[in-house]
Amino acid sequence: MDLAQLVLPTAVGLAGAVGAVVAGAPLFSDGLRSLRLRRHFADLAETPLVDGLTGFVHVNGTVTLDSPMFTPLSAAPCAGFQLEVHTVGAPIVKTVEERRPFRVVGREASARLESIAGRWSLSATAEREVAADEPLPWNLSRLLDRVPEALWWRRAGGRLRLVERALLPGSSCHVVGFARRAHSLDHLEGLESERTGTDDAFEVVSRGTVAQVCELWLGPGELLDFFFVSDRSPMARDLAVPAWRTLGAFAGPALSLLGLLYLAAAADQLRVPGRF
Repeated sequence: MDLAQLVLPTAVGLAGAVGAVVAGAPLFSDGLRSLRLRRHFADLAETPLVDGLTGFVHVNGTVTLDSPMFTPLSAAPCAGFQLEVHTVGAPIVKTVEERRPFRVVGREASARLESIAGRWSLSATAEREVAADEPLPWNLSRLLDRVPEALWWRRAGGRLRLVERALLPGSSCHVVGFARRAHSLDHLEGLESERTGTDDAFEVVSRGTVAQVCELWLGPGELLDFFFVSDRSPMARDLAVPAWRTLGAFAGPALSLLGLLYLAAAADQLRVPGRF
């Protein structure tokens, strides 16, 4: 049976077919990534932080700050914090996060975080309840300005319960992500400028030495795109991938194929004299 005879092309059908073709690619990509993550999680075990470490790893070390920021409630230096905003008497919970790059130091080596993205799971470090008419410090007020629900609740006379979760220096830190070695220029000595002989152009010439440093970096990785940071050892639910997400590896190509078949059948229907 000719499929083209069963398809009556419409504007809605053509738009849906194009959408199916476009949506199939990201659906397949997410499903394939989920399958890879499930396979890597099955074999994942905590690894000592040592030089030469590469690939998808779970490491543990101590937090060392490069440039500290400060927590909103306890005013302690930290690598990042999460401020949970609870409305007292109403089921509204919002979270404001801020993070900065830091280093994880182990017994034999240290690693720098390549990215501050990903999922962070932190323990509570402070808690405070705020009345509607209570004046707030500038930093805390700035964070609450990013939560419209909290501003509305305070204007209505409601109270807020603030819970601070932070990654403090010296605390234990577990990182699950992709480890790689990166070469970086430590410093340049004896830089001079010389005329190139064309017009008034100059070029920079090094008369001294260039120091290269090989560092260990931790990040989400390109293929797996997973990064988890916590001040405790991750539990099973922290590293779980829902089974339904893996279906995209099969549903994505099928969806794109159906869209292409519809477009092909519609093209055959429209390929008659006087339609084009």
